[in-house]
Amino acid sequence: MPATHPEVCRNFVSLPALDLDRLREARVVVDKAVKMHKVFSIQGRYPVIREGLRARGWVERCMVYSKRRVRRHQSSRNRTDANYAVCSDRGDDNSNDAEKEKDANRLHNVMSRLVWNEMVYFYWTNRRKAINTKNLHKEQITNHFSKAGNLTTKTGLCLNLRKLHWFDSADPDTFPRCYRLAALDERHAFIDDYRRTACTSLLKYIVEKDQDVQGERISHTIQAVKGKKKQSKRQSSPVNISQTIKKALKVCEDFLQSLEHSDIDTNLETQQTPAQEWAEFLDSYYLVVHGGAEIDSSDYLVIHCKAMLQRMKIVKPQLEIEGIHNIWIIKPGAKSRGRGIKCANRLDQILDLVKGDPKLIKENKWVVQKYLERPFLIHDTKFDVHQWFLVTDWNLLTVWFYKKCYLHFSTQPYTLDSMDSSVHLCNNSIQKSLRPLLQWHRSIPVDNM
Repeated sequence: MPATHPEVCRNFVSLPALDLDRLREARVVVDKAVKMHKVFSIQGRYPVIREGLRARGWVERCMVYSKRRVRRHQSSRNRTDANYAVCSDRGDDNSNDAEKEKDANRLHNVMSRLVWNEMVYFYWTNRRKAINTKNLHKEQITNHFSKAGNLTTKTGLCLNLRKLHWFDSADPDTFPRCYRLAALDERHAFIDDYRRTACTSLLKYIVEKDQDVQGERISHTIQAVKGKKKQSKRQSSPVNISQTIKKALKVCEDFLQSLEHSDIDTNLETQQTPAQEWAEFLDSYYLVVHGGAEIDSSDYLVIHCKAMLQRMKIVKPQLEIEGIHNIWIIKPGAKSRGRGIKCANRLDQILDLVKGDPKLIKENKWVVQKYLERPFLIHDTKFDVHQWFLVTDWNLLTVWFYKKCYLHFSTQPYTLDSMDSSVHLCNNSIQKSLRPLLQWHRSIPVDNM
């Protein structure tokens, strides 16, 4: 590592004198840390990380700057140089705890000067590009892997799920089905999936509607649709949907045959449905399932719908929790905190959302994922499970999981009548500015976490 830079030395604040016993204590800690390669640097204010490392015997190599000097120093030097780390300036802290930690800070400042010419073995930074990993020695590490987008972006996770069958016998469709809309082949695959899901959704609607007529228990999604039907009954006569149901049954049958490779000798051009025919099918589907129009179907078709759903359930593990509304969740592939995420249930709406940001299309950053319309709820409220993990090696891949996790709750009761983010997105950055409704269950924490 390079020797101390003369300009940097002049920026040190003058350290208050410590008694000899404290200096000996500092020297013992420093010698042990250097011997065990426990010298670290942090770029930025990360008190929890700093205190955690110090508690484990690590010594920080840092300097204290005024804010003006920090800006000047950063503008004059290459930000990718890993040899200069700036720690938080405690001199600007006006909190009540500052006086209590004064003595401890003096000791740490002394130890920081004692290790200034030592190698830093661990760098912590919030910006991956702040450290040039190519210049690091073998024994030096940082808290960022290069090219970590495979695990830290939605597009990376989506792409790896698509490749899963090359490495494991697991079925990627066991997870909510996911597509990168900017990739042309996956865009077409999504459109086919949306249409096929509309077919199975229609079959489920017909079966559940028949159960409703027979007085059997129905799902909460059908109950939501019934509220809309009261208005439509007076406005229109029952819709003859027989041809639409037969079309849905044929699409499902073709799909099952393709899985069994029974369609290998079939002419694909004659098997494909024209775009206009699909548009008419989706219009009927929207009218019935989304609009709540009254339908007229025979018992014969209901029996066929039930039989087909039983066959589809074998090859589609999530058929039961998919619901009937064909809702998909659209996400910018490399953003966080719920920014830009939308829910939609019409194909044209989904494709229009993606067209709205040319930059994200160019960078292949849009992801669409099948929304689980029948999730597990706590007191009729949606929640997310946040589980932290640490990747310590790529080869062999080594992942450590925390045993404990935490939950994010929505502030609104779960419903499919609204596509609003306040209902479906549990991110704290979205929910923290919202107020729970009056019927909020007391067992759910006030801060939604």
